[in-house]
Amino acid sequence: MRLYKIELYKLCRKKLFSAGLVCIIAFLLLVFLQHLNSAVSTVNGTKYRGYEAVMADRQITEEFKGTLTDKKLQLIADKYGFPQISEQSGEITNENFLNRFVMNYASDGYLHDRNDYQAATKVLPLADSQLSEVHDFTGEDIYLACFTGWDSYREWYYMCLLLVSILILYSVATVFSAEEQTGTKPLLFTTQEGPAKDMAAKFAAAYTLSIGLWAVITLSGLLLYGMVYGWDSFSCLSTLVSGWNEPLIPFGTLLVQTYALSLLGILELCALTLCMSACFHSAFHSVSAAGACWGLPLLVLPLLHGIYRVLLASSLEASTLTLWGRILFPVHILVYASPFFMINHNTISELDALTSGRTGRMIWITAVSAAIVTVLCAVTAYYKYRKVRIK
Repeated sequence: MRLYKIELYKLCRKKLFSAGLVCIIAFLLLVFLQHLNSAVSTVNGTKYRGYEAVMADRQITEEFKGTLTDKKLQLIADKYGFPQISEQSGEITNENFLNRFVMNYASDGYLHDRNDYQAATKVLPLADSQLSEVHDFTGEDIYLACFTGWDSYREWYYMCLLLVSILILYSVATVFSAEEQTGTKPLLFTTQEGPAKDMAAKFAAAYTLSIGLWAVITLSGLLLYGMVYGWDSFSCLSTLVSGWNEPLIPFGTLLVQTYALSLLGILELCALTLCMSACFHSAFHSVSAAGACWGLPLLVLPLLHGIYRVLLASSLEASTLTLWGRILFPVHILVYASPFFMINHNTISELDALTSGRTGRMIWITAVSAAIVTVLCAVTAYYKYRKVRIK
């Protein structure tokens, strides 16, 4: 325990670590507040902005919360009308969460932004609206609740994890290489605790730091959004909350999957960084190598997409294309199982599109692949560090 506390203190006491953590929290709070301040809602002729707009949307939705029906859709349209575009100013008027939802999903018009707009004149029955496809696919009734604000959460969370990943790279990459660079490793290996306890303390401290940063960002972000925007959206379909490219599962389930993959991605990043730290004898080289490995999938994925396009544009037989698909598929999975894409908020939707809706199976395959990489990197770091000592 003494060695563990010492190693954890060594990681956390760096000035750049403390400054980086403060800057991350300040930046993310700024982004959250900017998004909150951009909220606008008009209820009964009164226009609200920012936090008041969110509260107004949540309040008017309480009356209609629950299973969505044709009657509720018509009542919303009768009570609040449809959003309009002012011909004089070009601004959106009379818009709130409820009438915007009805206009976009159950009317003959739509409102995506000021430049992508078609005036609505009537409410469509659920059977004739876009929502009928969702109902037919899931076989369940559509749940309506106020999910305003949550549409930006996963992108905001991804930005959080990107910054946290950079901080982990910088902090953990020196766990082993710093001892090599300063020449203190022989002294540590000759102490009463010995090399096994010293390495165990370093591993434990690195993973504690990584998991701690992930937990702080995840819990604080979830509480922040929940206290402002409410928790009712967790029962809504993710396609309605985050966009049509998301899988047809409850938004709460999507968040659980996102958290699970992101935690595994952070653990994988920690193991990869420890491996680079054990392979290099200077902090600069270990940080550079870990950063290069972390960002490498960004180059590989476009290359894979290019290969797919070339194959599809060629006149190869179906059997040959199938063979190439089976060869490239494991590579594609390994790319998505990398630390960079495990924290990416679009990974789940891309896996869903890649396998035509079999998201659960692909998430398991990707998670297992990431876990295998994590174990291999951790074992390599352990034996590489000991092997250098013997030499």
